[in-house]
Parts: sequence; C-alpha cells; structure tokens
Amino acid sequence: MIRKNILSIEDDEIQLSKKEKFFDGDRQKIPLDVVDKMVICRESEFIGTKGTAYNKEIYCAKDAHVESNTKIRAIYSESNIIIDEGTELLRWADSEGTLAIYDNCNLGISVSSGERMSIGQNCEFRRMYAPEIYIGQYPIKLLNPKERKDKKVYCLSVQKRIKRNVRYISNEMANEEGVVDYTIVSSENVRVTENIIVQGDIRSHKSVRLFDGAIVVGNIFAEGNVILGINSCVIGNVFSQENVYLESGATIGQSGTISSLVARGNIILEPETFVFGYVSCEKGGKISRSQYIPSPEFHTFLQEKEKVKVLTFRDLDEYEDVLRQGFRHNEIIEEVIIPDGAKKIPKSMFFKCTSLQKIHIPNSIEEIGDFAFMDCEQLKEISLITGQNLKRIGISAFENCRFLETIEIPESVEIIDAAAFSGCANLRNVIFEENSALETVKDHAFQGCVSLIEIKFVNYVEIASDNTFKNCTSLKRIYIPDNQVVKIGA
Repeated sequence: MIRKNILSIEDDEIQLSKKEKFFDGDRQKIPLDVVDKMVICRESEFIGTKGTAYNKEIYCAKDAHVESNTKIRAIYSESNIIIDEGTELLRWADSEGTLAIYDNCNLGISVSSGERMSIGQNCEFRRMYAPEIYIGQYPIKLLNPKERKDKKVYCLSVQKRIKRNVRYISNEMANEEGVVDYTIVSSENVRVTENIIVQGDIRSHKSVRLFDGAIVVGNIFAEGNVILGINSCVIGNVFSQENVYLESGATIGQSGTISSLVARGNIILEPETFVFGYVSCEKGGKISRSQYIPSPEFHTFLQEKEKVKVLTFRDLDEYEDVLRQGFRHNEIIEEVIIPDGAKKIPKSMFFKCTSLQKIHIPNSIEEIGDFAFMDCEQLKEISLITGQNLKRIGISAFENCRFLETIEIPESVEIIDAAAFSGCANLRNVIFEENSALETVKDHAFQGCVSLIEIKFVNYVEIASDNTFKNCTSLKRIYIPDNQVVKIGA
C-alpha cells in the first residue's frame, strides 16, 4: 500500500486506509529509543538503531540494516535486509532481494525473501519463505546443499507403484541401480536405512525416520513425527501432523523449485540444513545452536545469486544432470549453448524463458522435446541445420516464439509435431533441405503464423492433420512436389 501511494505523500502524511503520519528517513532524525510512527526511506539506506523499538511499519526502497537488540513491528525492503543478533520481530520482515538474519532472533509471524535467505543459530520462527533458505549459516560461508548427496536423484521421476505396510527400507529392497523404485504407504512407523534412495513418496499413519544419507525423491506425509538424519534429503515436500526435526546437512527441496515443510506441531532445525521454499509450523520452530559453528564477527549482506545470461555446460554429464523442470520461467538467460553429444532437448527445458534470444544446437541432437522453447518470445536466432541427426520437432516446441523470423529444417527431420511453430507471428521463412525426409506435419503446426507468405515442400509429405495453416493470413503459396502428398487434412 505504501509503494502504491508513495506519490501521494504530502506534509509527511501518506494516504493508506486513512492518512498516516510518518518519519521521512531521508531527511528527518528518527528517535533513538521509541518510534511510534511509520518510517519511509525512499532514497537512503535504512539503519535501525541498536536498542530502538519501532512500533509501526518500516518501508525501504533501498537496503535496510537492523542493528542488534532492536524491536521491530514489521519491515519491508525493495532491496536487501540485514537483521543483527537479538532482534525481536513482532510481525514480519520481507525483502524483495536477500535477507540475512543473525543469531538469537525472534522472527515473529513471518520472514520472507524474493531471492535467498540465511538464518543464524538460536532463532525462533513461525513461517519462512525464500527460494533458498540456508539455516544455521551466514553470508560469508554458505554450504553446498548437494554435497555428500547422490546427484542422480535430482533427475529421477517419482514412482507411483505402491508397496504397503513396509516398516524398514533397506538395501535388500533396491533394484540393480541401487534404488527402491516405488511409493510406500504404511500404517506403521517407516524407517529408511543409511544411504538408501526411495524413488517414490512415503506416507505413514505414524512416524517417518530417514537415517543418515537417505534420500526420498518424492514427498513425505506422516501423521506422526518426521526426522531427517545427517545429510539426508527429501526432494519433494514434507508434511507432518506432529513435529519435524532436521539434523545437520539435511535438505528439503532443490534449487530452482519450491517445496514445503509444514508441521502441525514444532519444527527443530539444526545448523547447516537447507530448505528451498516454505517452512510453516503451528506451535513454533527453532534453529538450534552448534558448539562447532562460531558466529561471525562482521555482519554483511547476503550475496545475490549469480545471474547467468549465457548458459553453458561444463560437459555432457552436467547437461544430462539438469533438474527435471529444467530452466523453465528463467527470465535471465539470453543465450544457450547445448554441448556436443547431447541427443535430446528435454520436454519444457526452456519453457517461457522470456529473455532467451539465441540457441546453439549441436549435430548430435535427435529430438527437440515437447514445449522445449514454448513462449520464448524474444527468441530470434536458432540454427537447426547443424542438427543433421534431428528427427522430431516436438509438440509446441517453438509455439509463440513471436520474434522468430526464419527456420531451416534439416533433411533428417521426419516429424513436425502438433503446434510446433504455432503463434510464431513473425515467421516468414520455412526452409526445407533438398533431400528432406519429412513425412508428417501435424495439427496446428503453423497455425497463426501471420507473416508466413509461402512454404515449399521438397519431397514426400503427409499433411493429414487438421488446421495445419489455420489463420496464416498472409500465406499465398504452398509448393507440393508432384504425386507426393498422401492427404491434406481439414
């Protein structure tokens, strides 16, 4: 409300639900003991003075630094926030950027960050949210949540095949790849022994215990307690009707996704644990203290996550280990270089990457998966002609890539699947190589390509599907080789 009405400020009053007096942090001296008016900082960094009680909300357009032993009702920053040790929040703290919280804080109802969050030791909380939460850690040294965890689990899909009333999950239940490839539903306590990978969910009417290094690819739902041992991991969500306890190195979720940790009772988190997303408990949560982790002498802002504009891969293994959801909805990437040896661009891998402009595809690619580049509205440059092994362009692979002007189809391509280029409003040139192996063009493949004037098939092709060129309002000419077309659809 403050941001929306900030232009209405007049005589140190702002119109919210009613007119509110406030301290202008850019030009007024704020009291050092008790502050009973809102504080608004539009141009300068906010410094919450040590030991002061701020009884109304604080709004910062820039960074904010709350010094130690301060009492705050609520604080919001469009940038980054530091909360020093001993701070008491009555309601909430929210940063659009990063949020660094130090030791011995009471975090009120909610703390949240749009980027990433680190929280020190001996802190109490109710709700937390950030795409990355580093617990019992500090900005100067964030640990790697994937360390000492089997990387292959981040590419496994959740198995729905069910085994019932299993109590102990051990090596004897694993397949040849060392994975227990089913979901467990049990009316008993469930224990997963050390370093076991469960490729499904675990649902228990009692409690669930993961011993050290155990991994669950799906979710955990438990009526009783959930305990995650040292370096264990749940890639999905964790829900408990009672309490949840995370030991050192335990992780919930993974970078690039949003998971939830929810308990009806208490949540106890040891230092050096990780959650990617939401944390919520009805009876209160606490981050414990470790005698092995000293508090830092200097307090700093948490560094923002590096924004990669040109996406490259160290090797083929790194490309093939990409998380199942790929890079969808990434608004930063402008250029992608697919490594040599890759055979497929997976389904939805770059879906709605709204800044993506250029893609390098190697000769080894055999398939562009469904929705791989759908809604990449800035995409202008892609060379498929280098992909001499490419056989299939998937469903909606380039749908709504409205700045794409030219596409060259290699002779190896056999299928242009449904809606592959639908909605490519500026597509003017579709070029097929002379010895094209194209056999099928499916439903809506070029629907809505309003700039397409002509298309020339150079060999046998079946346009049996419906609406292939629907709403191609500029289309004047279609060239078809003699005696080659089997059927033209509706």
